[in-house]
Parts: sequence; C-alpha cells; structure tokens
Amino acid sequence: MHPADKAEAQAAPQAAASTAADRQAPHTQQAASAGGKLLPTAGKNLQPGGRSLPSGRYWARGLFWGVLTLALAFALRMLEWSSWQNPEYRLGSEWLLATHDAYTWVAGAEDFGLAVGHPMAVMLKGMADMAGATPAAVAFWFPALLASFVAVIAFAWVWALGSIEAGVAAGILTSIAPGFLARTLLGFYDTDLVTLFFPLLMTLAPASWAMRYMLLPGMVLRRLSMSTGVMNLRRIFSRKLPESHWAPSFKQADHLGNPLRWQWVVLLGCSGVISWWTQEWHSVFPYLIRYNVGLLVFMSMVMAPRGRRGLLLLGSMAYALPTLAGPWGLSFSLMLLAAGTKTGFRLRRILCKPWLLVVLLVGVGFLMLQGEILTSIVNHVNAYVKHSGDVKSTGGGLSLEYPSVAQSIIEVQDLGFAEIFPYFHPWMEAAALGLLGFGLVVLRRPGALFLLPLAALGILSVKMGGRMVMFGAPIMAIGLTLPFYWLLQRLLRADLRGAVAGMLTSGLLLALLVAPFADMIPAMSQGPIINRRHAEALSRARAMTPPDAMLWLWWDWGYSANHFARRQTIADGAQHAGPSLYLPAAVFATDNPRFARQIIRYTAQCGNEPGNVFEGLDGQGAQDLMDRLRSPETPLIEAKGKLYVVASFEMLRLGFWISNFGNWNFVTRSGEGGALSIVPQALAYKLDTGEVRLEGNSSAIYASSISVFEETGVTRRNYIQDWFDAHPRATPEEQHEFLSKRRNINFLFNRVTDEKLAIDAGLYNSLMVQLLVGDPQDPRISPYFKLVYDNVFARIYEVL
Repeated sequence: MHPADKAEAQAAPQAAASTAADRQAPHTQQAASAGGKLLPTAGKNLQPGGRSLPSGRYWARGLFWGVLTLALAFALRMLEWSSWQNPEYRLGSEWLLATHDAYTWVAGAEDFGLAVGHPMAVMLKGMADMAGATPAAVAFWFPALLASFVAVIAFAWVWALGSIEAGVAAGILTSIAPGFLARTLLGFYDTDLVTLFFPLLMTLAPASWAMRYMLLPGMVLRRLSMSTGVMNLRRIFSRKLPESHWAPSFKQADHLGNPLRWQWVVLLGCSGVISWWTQEWHSVFPYLIRYNVGLLVFMSMVMAPRGRRGLLLLGSMAYALPTLAGPWGLSFSLMLLAAGTKTGFRLRRILCKPWLLVVLLVGVGFLMLQGEILTSIVNHVNAYVKHSGDVKSTGGGLSLEYPSVAQSIIEVQDLGFAEIFPYFHPWMEAAALGLLGFGLVVLRRPGALFLLPLAALGILSVKMGGRMVMFGAPIMAIGLTLPFYWLLQRLLRADLRGAVAGMLTSGLLLALLVAPFADMIPAMSQGPIINRRHAEALSRARAMTPPDAMLWLWWDWGYSANHFARRQTIADGAQHAGPSLYLPAAVFATDNPRFARQIIRYTAQCGNEPGNVFEGLDGQGAQDLMDRLRSPETPLIEAKGKLYVVASFEMLRLGFWISNFGNWNFVTRSGEGGALSIVPQALAYKLDTGEVRLEGNSSAIYASSISVFEETGVTRRNYIQDWFDAHPRATPEEQHEFLSKRRNINFLFNRVTDEKLAIDAGLYNSLMVQLLVGDPQDPRISPYFKLVYDNVFARIYEVL
C-alpha cells in the first residue's frame, strides 16, 4: 500500500509495506517520523521507519490464501485430464507431448541436440532426477504445476497492490485465461511457461519498493501545480495560505522510512540477479529487463518525495546494476547494505553526491545500450512480422530470398483487435472491463507500470501473432479484481472493508467468471503433437540407423526425432528458415523422385548444412542449380553418409504449405501450393465406384482416387488409372466422357484418427504422398529410395 494514499489505507497488505495486519492505522501513524529531518541528499538520522514488521499471523494469512490459489488453479487445470484417456496418446508407458518444442527440451535433458545446457533442459533433467522419472514424463505434468505457480505470482501482485484475499481471483483468472491456458496445457513444456512467470516474478520487488517510498501520480501532478503561477496568485489574493488536500500526504511522504533498509536492498538485488539470469531463458527478456530498469530510475527521479531523490536513485541502482551486470552488479547492492544502516551516514552522503549519481546513471545507460541490443530488437520484431519472402545473405555481397515460414505458423498469425478479447476471457465484456480497469490500477498504484510491457505485448498480438495474447492474462485479471475490490470497499461499512471485501471480491468474481471454463478446459485439450505410430517409427529408426545418420523429415517433427531416434535432422524448430525450410520442402513437394534424391545427396556433399547449398549464389544462380539437379542429364550425385527420409500421415495435413515452399521460384520469388482441405464433416464413400458424399446428402463426388489407412494397411484405388488400364483402346470421346464425371480430388481417409483429407492431383503425385501410399517397388521410386520401415501411417526410406 502506498503510505500517502489515505483513501486506500484499509487493509492494503503488500509485501512492500511494513504495516500492521488487517487494519487501517491512523493517518498520522502511517509514516511516523524517521527520527530526524532528512537532508536533501542523504539523511543523517535515517531510520527504518515508524512501522514495525507485520506479524507472523499476517504472513500466515498470506501463505494460506496463496496455497489455496495454487490448489484451485491446479485443480481447474486437471479438468483436462479426462481428455488424455486415449491409448493413442501413449507410446508404451510414455505420454506423448503436446507441442513440438517440448521435445527439444526433453532431448536436451537427455544430452542430445541443440538444447543441451539450456536452462529449460537443465531444469527438466534436474526435476526428472529428483522425481526418479523420465524427462518426457516430467515434461508432460510440469506445465500444469508451473502454470499454477503463475497464479500464485499474480495473487502476490494483487496482494502488493491492495488486497490479499482479492488476489485469489486474480491468480485463478490469470492461470486459466484462454490465451495462456492454450499454451500451457498438459504436455506443453515450453518457454511460454517462463515468459509469463518471470516477468511477473522479477518485477514484484521493485514495484513494491517503489509504491512504498514514492509519491502517487496524482501527488506528483499536484506538487507540480503548486509550483506554478496559479498557486502563487492564490497565495497573493488569499488571506490565508491555501493548503491543498494533499498537503498532509506531502508532509507524511517526507518521513516514509528508510528506502535502503537491508531487507529491501536484498530483495532488489536478488530480483536484479533473477532478471539478469532470465536472459538465458528467452530472447524477449533482454528487452523487458531494460524497460524495468529505465522505469525504476525514471520513477526515482520524478516521483521522489522532497529531499529523497538521491536515496531513491541509490535504491534503484540496487536493482539496476545486478539486472544489467549480473553478480558483478550485486556487489553494489552489498555496499548499500552498509549505507542503509544507522551508522552508514558518511557512506550515504558520499554515494548521494550529485556527481557520483550522474556516474551511476551514465553507467546504467551504457549497460542498457551495450552490445547489439537495438539490432536484436529489430530482428526479434521482424521474426514475428509475416513476410512472403525471407532474405538471407549467401556471401560475397549476394543475397537470396526464400519463402517465409512465419506465414505458416499458427501461433504468429495476426489477430483482429476484437479477436484478442476472447483470449483473455471467454466473455468479451469481462475482458474489456479488465483492460479498462487496469488503466485505473495504473493511476492509483504506480507499481503497476512495471506490467505495462505485458499489456502492450497482449494488444500487439494484432500484429505480432496470437502467441502474444497470453501476456494480457494478468493485465485483465488485475484490472477486473482490484477496481471491483475498491468498489466493494466504498459500499461496505468500515469494519468490512479489509479481508471481508477481499473475500467477497474473489468469491463473486470466481463464481461469475470461472463457470465457462468447466466445459472449455477439456475441449481445449489438443492431445499430442505427434501420432503414436509416427513416434513409433522414429523410435525404430534409433535401432535401424547408424548414429551419424541424417534424417530428412518436415521440421515440425525434427525435435521429436532428436528424442525418439536420437538422430540429427535436416531441419527442426530452431532451423526452419531460409535453406532449411526450402530444401526439405522441395524434396517432399516434387513429383520427381530422382530430383528429390539429387537434392538430398547434394546437400550431403555440402556437409548436410543447408546454408552451404546456395553459398555465393543469387536468385538466378539458385534457380539454375535447382534446374541442373532436376535435369535427367545430370549424373547421379555421390556423397558419403547414411541418409533417410521419413514420410508420415501427419505431414500430409501441412501439404499446402510444404508444396508452397517447395515450389518456390528464386527468380520470380513466388511459390504456389497445392489444394488441400481437411474435411470436418462425416463422409460416406464406396471403394468400388469412388463415390464420396456427405452423410445425409444426396449429391455425390466421383473422386480420382481414394486411399484408406487402417491398422492392417493402406487400401488404395486410383480410378482414373484403373479405367485407362481396363480400356486401353478407348476413343478420345470415351476418355472425355469418363474424365468429365471425375473430379480432380483425391481422398485420404484415416480410419484410426477419423481424419479426412481432400487433395488435388499436384499434391497427390508429390513425394510426401507417394512415399506413403505408393508401392515401394514402383520403378519411379525404387532406384532412389529403399523402404526400411513401414507401419502404415509412417514409412522410413533409405536414400540410395
């Protein structure tokens, strides 16, 4: 609770404020004299302040409500568990995971792949060792647990901003907000968990410290107005000196206690080290921590009470230097521990000298701008902006434009402004009220300014993609909870304005706003990202291929191959741009198996590094290379090493994008994808005639081909080819009459998963389809690819 905010003094329990539990102290006692007049720079008789530390009962109360928030959040997330009771969701005893990226951390925890040593992999390995479980098992369950701890951090924020009990509702609404929930369901072990957890955690201490020792925004504006000519005129024409209603608060603010109290210095320093460490976790944190540092320094200069700017700047350095310099910066925080004591006046006086404060500020500015942070910001933003092409340097001053993968990734697709609200809460009205309410929170509690980047990222999802909406979850929750709590305080009698108002806030909001999630949470469960049979094929590859083998498969399942097969892949979730996107796409999209084989072997000649394939080439040179590899006159390329291609039914759902990228022309800088439709309706078909119709619909489509995937194998009927084989002497008129009744549609039915795909002839003849449904002994395929594993839904071929 901000000490100068008399209207809010009723039971505002924040970790920042040393208040007596649960009751409003008289205004004159909220900030008793610090034991002497403060000097303009240091403060000779600086004391901890007139208020004692909260009682153990106060902290026990906070712990109780925090544990309750954790338990409720976890229980709500477990509503999803029923959706995982499907044998197809396991490979043996191992639960399959729900996001591609989870497998890179699992593989890293198993000491394989690019993620070895990354904090996400190290944490996973440590938890698996402690639990005596596999990393994959921990990766399945841990998202529900850590997402529930996000609820606890949101609870702590509302505690710091005004109410313990009201924080329960904020925590629950944050944890189950659809935008955050969808990224942290069971099996979603990914950085989304920490990209919301850490920004809330690392700013809690500096925000609480700022609210404890700084003026409210309204007081700052009033103080500015008191120094203007308006107030001087009022003094001239008034018999008595006009005194603002803020005047008692200004006097009180002069005695807010010691901002360098050792507890605060320790908290700020530890928060700074955590902030510095978060840069190892995700690329967004270097920008967030710089905002936090800049904001705290700005608030220390602008919102400082009279004569305390120097002290507050020193306090902000206790957070800023460890944040930007890590453990080295923590040494300054240790120095402030001595400066904040009763005997540290001389050290405080030295540290508060203007020239030294300027040096510290310049040093902080240098640390904020060091390296290539501005370039990194531009590159990071560009990564979320959807371009049709992706320009990469090929050396020698040349560049090459590849197709851009960003346009195909669901999580970075743009959203309309109205579309973002349901990601905060299913009821748009509640989401809109939450965002508006947060504006009020910022005005009344300046510590909430530390959450502004989260609000901005949530709203910027209209341009940076749907993944960003999860950052708006705590904004909406806090914006709903605190204003409602303040409203109840005004409506209830004085003795009910503390804990009772908070409990009513949480009770009413949870009763009204959690109800839609009872059915939504199980319905949002997406199941595993990889089919059991696909995972089984990759597991078998581990025994069937040499350790140095290279697997060619679509990048979405590169990380999965790292885990199940323990083999390197040509592309994965980190290497799926430029040549790493184009080359696998060109292999799977072509209808020429020889051309596909040539690309794979040529890439092997280049060290299995896609970037080396086009080194030193411009657009025309790259297109000429592809034409040369496609030409039947080009001799078969020889290259050492074992190479394998993995085709799966799951990959076919991405057929449009794979064909779009694979048919890219480097000269015209464009590509054209095949037609594909994932049919949600129930379909009935007749294999003998090729007739397909919607169930209950009398009109029928006569397909070009039907392929039915079952446990026992693939049943394939190519009606056009069969007719021509049966009628070798058909006249042109007969051929035309037959073809006029057939549609250029090929149906693929998966009887196990009930998936139904309709594709055009271009996709049907592509390698990704033919390797899966075609005869491995087909003379178009067998000279270049040898089938080594087949479980109907996934096949592995050795490249000859």
